[in-house]
Amino acid sequence: MKLTRQCSGCKEQFRKTELVEYSSVTGKTSNWYCPKCLAEKQSRERFANKVCQIFGIKAPGPVIWTQRKRLQNTYGYTDDSIVDCLDYIYNVKKMKKLSESLGLVNPRNMEDMRKWKEQKKAEGSSLAAAVANTEMKEYIVPIRENNKKKKEISLDDGLFDD
Repeated sequence: MKLTRQCSGCKEQFRKTELVEYSSVTGKTSNWYCPKCLAEKQSRERFANKVCQIFGIKAPGPVIWTQRKRLQNTYGYTDDSIVDCLDYIYNVKKMKKLSESLGLVNPRNMEDMRKWKEQKKAEGSSLAAAVANTEMKEYIVPIRENNKKKKEISLDDGLFDD
């Protein structure tokens, strides 16, 4: 019995105990990945799912994958930072989607997105601090009892005659 198995990502041999079996949501078969390739595979899937959600497409095309690789090699952006920037551009700034492209992901928009996230984080922490500093008071509200008896109306009294 073999004690090693090949990683589906990097094609290197690893001990069976080091590999993780993984099946994507869309995949019908499972593959074995080393921890590094597994993290990359999951990051790539999250990227593809979010891009599809933002642009309303079925799957990212080759242009998007090429732009993604260029952004990673040129600026060192991660898949999560690219997706966050796209989300900021189209959902926060409400820019129109002219084409399915990562062309608007640039250092200026990335810096604007980071500042916006820091601002939201600061607002959230200040709100949490304000809630933590509030003093809770307990009030006892007495229930009023209505001792008055309801007056019964008889339909035979002639009040409703035409």
